[in-house]
Amino acid sequence: MWTDLAPVLLAMMISPARTLAVIILLHTPRSTTTALSYVLGMVSAMMVQGAALGAAMSIVGLAAADRSSELSAFIGALFLVGSIVLFAGAFKIATAPASGGGSLVSALERLERVDSSGAYRIGFGWIFASPKQWVFTLTAVAIIFEAQLQPLGSLANYLLFAVLVQLAYFLIIGLYVIAKDWASGVLDAMFGWTRANLKTVAIGLFSGFGLVFLLKAVTILSS
Repeated sequence: MWTDLAPVLLAMMISPARTLAVIILLHTPRSTTTALSYVLGMVSAMMVQGAALGAAMSIVGLAAADRSSELSAFIGALFLVGSIVLFAGAFKIATAPASGGGSLVSALERLERVDSSGAYRIGFGWIFASPKQWVFTLTAVAIIFEAQLQPLGSLANYLLFAVLVQLAYFLIIGLYVIAKDWASGVLDAMFGWTRANLKTVAIGLFSGFGLVFLLKAVTILSS
């Protein structure tokens, strides 16, 4: 199960824009609290998505043991949809304006003025309002259902998945708390490099994971 979850986990975990957001929030007056609220908002959104999608799959009966072949085909189709979403995302980033009111850089700059509650809402909304994240979450839920675990086991594994998606951000915040002076220099350097290369890195990640998802879809659907 976790082997199948790995590409979804990595695709959701590695996000230059969300990493920049965490670093920006660590430079706000209530740095740790604000950044942690943002990350917990993303975890909360994933839990709401998982509960909604899990309930929907149970209602239609797709998670039943006697429909395992249909569920497997459904997962393959989701990987295919995910690959299309990722390739489309790479194209959108490649053609997006580098600056201006509608740019990602402009949106990130507005984070410097938010408080803890605002950061939580932004983190929640960032995940909840993203079609890409819904596709990824549905894929993860379907893979966990395919393992035919007990309800508590499915919930525990999905909760672990949701936390692992944000693991890098928890580590960044933890590092900042433990060694603030040293971490600040490292994070500032990371911020500068990531912001300067945001477009190139994002296109590369979206395209790379798009190819991985496409290969995964072909493998599942052809078996």
